[in-house]
Amino acid sequence: MKCGLKIWQRSRVVQGAVTALLFCIFAMMASAQAASFQDFFTNRESIFTTNGTIFANNLTATVETGEPKHGGKPGGHSLWISWVAPTNGVATFDTHGSSFDTLMSAYTLNPTNGTQVTQLHEEARNDDDPGFEPTSLIQIGAIAGHTYEIAVDGYQGAVGSVVFNWSFLPATSPPPIVLNTPNDQAAKQGDPVTLTVNLIPSGNIQFQWFFNGLEMTNQNSTNYVITSLQDTNVGRYQFRVTVGNGNNRVRFFTSPVELQINSDGSTNTLAEDKLLDAPSSGLVGDGFLGPLKKFSVPTSNLGVVRGYNGSQVFNTTFATTDPTEPPHCGVTGGASYWLMYQPPTNGTMTLDTIGSAYDTVMEVYTYNGALVGYTNLISIACDNDSVSFHGPSRVFFPALKTRQYVVVVDGVNAARGTAWLNYTLNTNLLPQPPALQSQVVTQSVNVGATITLLPAVGGAPPMNYVWKKNGVVIPGAIFSFLQLQNVTAADTANYTLNVTNDLGSLIVTNPVHIIVPPTCSVSRNAAGVIYDFPTTANFRYTIQSATNVLGPWTQWAPPFFGSGQNFSTNIAETGTKFFRVRVE
Repeated sequence: MKCGLKIWQRSRVVQGAVTALLFCIFAMMASAQAASFQDFFTNRESIFTTNGTIFANNLTATVETGEPKHGGKPGGHSLWISWVAPTNGVATFDTHGSSFDTLMSAYTLNPTNGTQVTQLHEEARNDDDPGFEPTSLIQIGAIAGHTYEIAVDGYQGAVGSVVFNWSFLPATSPPPIVLNTPNDQAAKQGDPVTLTVNLIPSGNIQFQWFFNGLEMTNQNSTNYVITSLQDTNVGRYQFRVTVGNGNNRVRFFTSPVELQINSDGSTNTLAEDKLLDAPSSGLVGDGFLGPLKKFSVPTSNLGVVRGYNGSQVFNTTFATTDPTEPPHCGVTGGASYWLMYQPPTNGTMTLDTIGSAYDTVMEVYTYNGALVGYTNLISIACDNDSVSFHGPSRVFFPALKTRQYVVVVDGVNAARGTAWLNYTLNTNLLPQPPALQSQVVTQSVNVGATITLLPAVGGAPPMNYVWKKNGVVIPGAIFSFLQLQNVTAADTANYTLNVTNDLGSLIVTNPVHIIVPPTCSVSRNAAGVIYDFPTTANFRYTIQSATNVLGPWTQWAPPFFGSGQNFSTNIAETGTKFFRVRVE
């Protein structure tokens, strides 16, 4: 308003008017360059230029009540800024160069004079920009003078340095207003599927559908119809809008949509590119015929299922791998997709990737408490190439209805393509509590030896282990085995392994005797020879004799248990004899 007033006041002086107008433009540009991201939506500032870069940090940013999920995914540290379209055209916004995994969405207010974060209408969204992941990129058809609200957030609460870039290409006519685009979805094989982009058309525009990055022939309407969904239709679809012709045309893509097959037709059951997205589309069994369904909240009260099977089919063309993601089954991957599974009842689960178009590796995990990342994943089963070399994978594992399982399918050496994940739950083969599979025997070794205690214990994973020595917990001994190195007499003890799983517990006692070879002494008396040696309490001693030092050795007297005191015996034998003591 102040700038406009100066122009009006000097409008009678041509030179002054030009000067004032230039001053006004300069002031607007300076203001735009000075604009910065704000934590609160109501405090947001505006930028007016056609291109530029803003640097920020979202470490202290928060999320407001009623704020939408930017990029369609959970965030936690959002920043806001407004951009005003200088004329009709296409605007591109990206976070390339940011130090963390970003989320981004562009909104308009509905109504246009709205002021609340709850009045936002999403125009475009993105989590990862292919080729620049994990940063984001969105495009919008911009109408002259319209204000667009841009939010940048961190995926699952990620924080760091933000680099926000924008650019603009003017158009000779207004672009269409995109009202909504299809959501990621699944359907049964053979079902009809229609993808529709709803928009308000304008002027000279053309449309084009793309599938897995490739332009589709004769698909240039706002609807794309699949009469019978097959695995060849599974993948990512994008809708491109072209405004104008020839050298005057500008283009933008709407948000992509992913299409998958779920054999039960559960539209919200999807394999996800990221681990922490998997819980939002968990697979949960339901009914005698239904393989797996998705519930927003895991539910155990689903009735008894006698057995079911099914498939989830997805395409990994645009799959990525988190830099901190573990190599599944110890195999180098690079294109992982994740699913969540919670069985409706106890049973044995079989998973395989038979039918996939590339070399897969698969691993099944579970976790305790909340799923927060790779650090609290517990491996249950994994496989690479058990079905055929450089081909499908298969795993079996006991599944508990009280647990959630995370299934990951990766491509060996970043192989990509159409993946089939087939699943079967056998409720006639039930998971078991911990059980000892073979009898434990006392282990006796000499001083200085290394001994590994590994009792044969079976049961449904995950199993928790705690080792104790004579009833006292051994710090850090939480594995199925216990190794004792360079043992001494002090290591003689009863070592107990406490094993628990979701179905029960077991205590296994492992007696260990560290043998200290006794120093024997021989002396004469009137009756013959006195044979004397020290003993250790609870050790079993057997005196053996032979007429030759090489044997054979035979038991000379009944075995006895040591008392911790010296043992003496009188040997009245005649002739040449050799004696030794066996300690157990």
